[in-house]
Parts: sequence; structure tokens; C-alpha cells
Amino acid sequence: MNDTDAALRTLARAATRFPHFRDKYRALDLTGDFDVSALPEMTREDVTAAAEQAAAQRPRPASAYLFTSGGSTAEPKLAWIPTEMHLGELTRHWQPLGPTDVLANLASPGRLWSAHYCYNRLAELAGADVIGLGYIADEELGQWLDFLTRHGTTAVAGTPSQLLRILRYCERTGHRFASTLRAGIWFGEPCDPALPELRDRVAPGFGLWGNYGSTETWVIGHNGPDCPTDTFHLVPYQHVELVDGAVLVTTLHPGAVAPVIRYRIGDRAEPVTCRCGRPGDTLRIAGRESSLVKFAGTLVSPQQLVQIAKELPGVHAAQIVLTGAAGIAEQLEVRVVADAAVTDESVRAHLLASQIDLGFALRGDDEEFRIRRADELSANPRTGKTPDLLWAAAG
Repeated sequence: MNDTDAALRTLARAATRFPHFRDKYRALDLTGDFDVSALPEMTREDVTAAAEQAAAQRPRPASAYLFTSGGSTAEPKLAWIPTEMHLGELTRHWQPLGPTDVLANLASPGRLWSAHYCYNRLAELAGADVIGLGYIADEELGQWLDFLTRHGTTAVAGTPSQLLRILRYCERTGHRFASTLRAGIWFGEPCDPALPELRDRVAPGFGLWGNYGSTETWVIGHNGPDCPTDTFHLVPYQHVELVDGAVLVTTLHPGAVAPVIRYRIGDRAEPVTCRCGRPGDTLRIAGRESSLVKFAGTLVSPQQLVQIAKELPGVHAAQIVLTGAAGIAEQLEVRVVADAAVTDESVRAHLLASQIDLGFALRGDDEEFRIRRADELSANPRTGKTPDLLWAAAG
């Protein structure tokens, strides 16, 4: 029996003090050296149930934040995170900030969102100063970049979409803010390849530091300026299994408030060796699971359509807007940010050439499958994320 299996068995037995896990594990024999893979996978609904039961268990060893999980506009799905947020252990392996930095934190506070508090605390541990700015609207960029430049900002924490907007503004206007930047901390969504490409042109000294995780699990892995942006080094207190390529996470940190055991985070991944040479377990995140939507009588992956659209020369960004409900779309719109020389018909032809079944199902129907030009894609102002997929109500 290895140490990790022993820790997993101890965690599973301890979890039964919560009624939710007692019910979930009722049919299992948790004595002896039981097979850890027999433990059922955990869902986001399980996390919320455990969080609600953890709230009722007092006193706790330490204080905690209650954060929302998953970004739903419906009833919030909840997760308890200790107020120290495991950052003491994380910063032993990942140190994007130093004591001479001034961090502009673009993550929005309040409404149970977690990132704002996380990056304020990260700066505190590094001895850096913080400007807790939150989301910046397009029309405010110029005045706030003037402000940040005057106050010596050297680092920015935000989603890749937010960092892209800033660098694009600096490239377009010649604003000198880009030249003051040393570190960019990104999170919350996959890093668009356009970000490091633009960084190389506009701000080559701007190192990109990413982390991968979720509110349910907290940080799972991290990378730095010498790593590919889709590759993450796992932190020691997260145990990750790949089951048919799907990522399952168990948090072994002793300070965790509610158990997270074999949680299916919703991503696919593969083990890799990072080009930076850092030892330890490393994953390349390959995309989301179960992303298929039924449209025109066939199954399509909106995320795959976005990637294929961006492969067309001159297309800089893409987003899918579906009209319908319950996983069945009546119309599919592809929004693209593209050079003037790129025509709508070339985008449509490029996409349908890669989707034989979809092209056959549509048979030239331009009303159901539309291409729309956009100056900017739609982003969530609360989180700064630019999703690949948006749903619109029919009518």
C-alpha cells in the first residue's frame, strides 16, 4: 500500500461524518485496504451538498470563505474554501510576484466570486502592493491604464480575455502601460494562443503565469513563463486521476473544509513532460468533456467549431451563439473577429468542410447557420471570461 492510497482511504473514511458521504458510500466496505477506484465519482451537486453540511458543522478548525461554484445565474452552487486558500503551500512552487511588484487585480469582488480575494492574498504573501480594481469596461481602458501607469503597476491579474484587451489597446494606441509590465497572472478560462503572440509583439518582458483549478478543488496546477499555456504542474496536495482521459481530483490538503474526493472537473487531459524541465507530475489540458450539442439533426461540438474557425488565416477570435434550449439548438451563429479580407462565405466554407455531417444536414441553409462579424466577442463583466459558447432564448 503506497502513501497516496493510504491518504485517500483515510480521507474517504473521514468523509462519512458528513451525511451526504455516509449515504454516498453506504454500499461500500471502507475497512481495510479497499480499492480506491471503487469510490464513486463526485459531481458539482455533491460538492454543494457537502458544502452545505460543512456549514452546519461547528466549530471548524479555521475560518473559511463561502464561494459560488460554476458561475450559474440560477441558485448558486457553493464551496467552502479556508481563508488562507492553501496559498502558503502553493507559493512554495509558484511565485509570480515579488516584494517590489504592484499588482492590478482585475478580478471582481463580491457576489461570492473567489478570484479577487485569492490574488489580493497572493500579493500579500509576496510582500507586493495591490490595486484592487476589478473589471474595466472598454470605454474606461484609457483612463485606468493612465492611472495604473502613474502608480507603478508591474503586474496584472485577470482572465486571458482581460489581458488580451489591455495589450490590444496598448498596441492600437501606443500606450506605454505595456512596457511597465513584468508579470501577468491568468486564470478562469483557457489561454487564447493570441495572448502570448500579442505579448511577444507588444510587451516581451511580460511573463505569463497561469493556474488551473476550480472553486470546488481550488488550485490543481500552475505554470510559468517557460511553460506552454495548456500545461500545468500539479501541486502536491492534489491527487489527480485520468479515467479515459477525464480529470478526477481528490484534495488531500489537511485544511480542506469539506471533502473533495474523485471530483470530475469536466476536463480532458494527458500526462506530459513540460519543456521548462521542472520535475513532478504535469498535465496538458486537452479541452472540455461532453461538449456536444444537437443542431440540424446532428451532434456538433461548439468548442471544436471555435478552434477550427481560428485556424483560418485572418480569423483572430471566434464564439458560438446557439438559439434554443436543453442542448438542442435551432440556430447556430458563429461570431468572428477577423481581418477585412476574410469573407463570411470563406468562414462558412472552412467550417463546413471540416464537418461533413453538418454540411449535409444543412444543405445550404443560411438561416440556421450564420456567420457574424464582430469587433469584440461577448464577455461576462462579472468574471472577465469570454466563453466559447453562449445560449440565446428562442424568439
